[in-house]
Amino acid sequence: MKSTVLFIIASLLLAANASFARIGENEAQVDDRYGKPAGKWDDYLGYKKLYHWRGFNVMVTFLDGVSQREMFDKAGLTHRAEKSLGKYAGVGKNGVIYDAKSGAYTTQPFEEKYIAARTAAWAKEEQKR
Repeated sequence: MKSTVLFIIASLLLAANASFARIGENEAQVDDRYGKPAGKWDDYLGYKKLYHWRGFNVMVTFLDGVSQREMFDKAGLTHRAEKSLGKYAGVGKNGVIYDAKSGAYTTQPFEEKYIAARTAAWAKEEQKR
């Protein structure tokens, strides 16, 4: 039974390969893959869109209309599934990295900018208090 479940999960992940957006794609391409966004809001460096896709909450950060960061959230996500998502998201190709702390796929330069902007925003918020 366990091997059947693993086979089904692996098959779904392999079939989803063509469905995963890639960092650096434009907003229309991402919308086409993940469907109609469930929400949109400003973020530290650009704006985010939330998608509900195949049981995942997918949050994509855009800068100038181009995806720079993608986060996949699903309750009970196993380490093995995380590794598969990384493979299909393109980790190690075209500078794409996985930040395990935030669970995001992005590029190193954008991650550094994102962290700096987030830190500055938090510091500014603390000054207001």
